[in-house]
Amino acid sequence: MLEYEKNNKKTFVARAKKPLTLRLRLLFILLKSNLFLCSLFFGSIGYGYFFYFDRILTQKNDKFIVKKIAFDGNDKIPDTLLLKASELRYMSNIFFASLEDVKKKLEKVSWIRSAVVHRKFPDTIYIRVSERIPIAIFQSKYKLHLVDAESVVLEHDGIGNFSNLPIVVGDGAEKEAAHLLNCLDHFPKIRKQLIFALRVSKRRWNIKINKGITVKLPEKGLMQAVGILDELADSNGFFNDDILSIDLRMLDRVVISRKNEADSSAG
Repeated sequence: MLEYEKNNKKTFVARAKKPLTLRLRLLFILLKSNLFLCSLFFGSIGYGYFFYFDRILTQKNDKFIVKKIAFDGNDKIPDTLLLKASELRYMSNIFFASLEDVKKKLEKVSWIRSAVVHRKFPDTIYIRVSERIPIAIFQSKYKLHLVDAESVVLEHDGIGNFSNLPIVVGDGAEKEAAHLLNCLDHFPKIRKQLIFALRVSKRRWNIKINKGITVKLPEKGLMQAVGILDELADSNGFFNDDILSIDLRMLDRVVISRKNEADSSAG
């Protein structure tokens, strides 16, 4: 009985080996086919890469030569200045231009807030820029500069006429100009009459408005002080001709100096 069982076990083992061997063979064949497909896939990529560099980049190919560089979004900055800053070259291979490098070079121009650069095949590089908008003229050391809302000083030689902008003067005036003008924008009557603003000791402003009146503004509570000034403008028909200055440095009182008083004290 035991011998019979052993024989049966041997028979069972012998029969079990056959399907296992068949599975291994099938697995081996499958792996070989996959290796072939992988080799074919990566070989195709390698050949394509070689073709790209050998046929398109290293050889002359009129189809991928830069023939047009198009600028969009620039109102104040001429195309010639942008082209010079980008360092792009006509008749060069379109693939040689690093779009990221061109973007960085353009954004170094003070007038350019941001730039987007694209290739438009087969022969065009398209550049869209966003310009900064000047809000004031900053006077420093007898030189005039433009400044935008982010306190960026803009180069402006030969770029437009901005004589309608208010002038800000004084150490740090370019950094605080946006805050002052945003405040004045809430009071259009005062904003329209602003001639120039002087930054005093990096702390506060004196502004010159209608008829040459000097208004001394406080270090803190700027909005409240300009609101008081706006009320005075309404009650005085936008100030009398004889007002020399209005002192608002202390918000609980208004000190008005008149021209005839100044003339009397001078005499």
